[in-house]
Amino acid sequence: MSSATITMSNEKTASNPLSDETVADYLTNNPDFFRRHPNVLADMTLPHHSGNATSLIERQVAILRERGIQTRHKLGELIEAAKENDTLLNTTQSLVIDLINADSLNTIFTLLETQLHKNFGVESASVMLLADDSLEYKQTIDEKFIRNTADAKEKISGILDNSQSLCGTLRETEADFIFNDTKFAVGSAAIAAKKIEHNTINSSNNNNITVMLAVAHHNADHYNSDTGTLFLDYLCDILTALVRKQLA
Repeated sequence: MSSATITMSNEKTASNPLSDETVADYLTNNPDFFRRHPNVLADMTLPHHSGNATSLIERQVAILRERGIQTRHKLGELIEAAKENDTLLNTTQSLVIDLINADSLNTIFTLLETQLHKNFGVESASVMLLADDSLEYKQTIDEKFIRNTADAKEKISGILDNSQSLCGTLRETEADFIFNDTKFAVGSAAIAAKKIEHNTINSSNNNNITVMLAVAHHNADHYNSDTGTLFLDYLCDILTALVRKQLA
């Protein structure tokens, strides 16, 4: 009985908005309404009569209201960023665990490329090991993942000589060398490379081994000088540690 009455009352209110007199009577009989509902007062416009001049109080209230709106928007952005970071962290943790459990370099390299495409939205990804022909494990690594150091120095010397990760556009020869099997155009790329000293692994190779991790996008502005490389460097460090362990 009461439920039906409430439903009918709600429908009546929706179709017949309250009159000014009804609202005024309610506020008169409930003088603490705005104290209990300050958010309503914050969104209201309360003109302050001051002739033709703009009221200082009105101006202050307008500024405070605008700041409140901006603060709410900023808070919303921060919350969304926190959610995205939380998702990225969970996805990264899962990837690292899978990489650690992989039983060979081929599995590690394939898994990393696949997961970058599938779970991180990377268009083109390249995992590469640069070593001399004397590397005793070379025959066990899929040829798509390993390149000769001398060839690399000829094709991408500018990248290898840089001690920090790089973001930006590539020369055509550089893009072809690093992303030789991608089906996408390479407009811009982010590249991290780490060297493994020969005396840290059991190998007859007398030169350094370089582990390279690169991602690319068809848009020339996607990876640029403002792009952060923290995540890429982190994955490259993990990859390098796993390569060192596999070659030990």
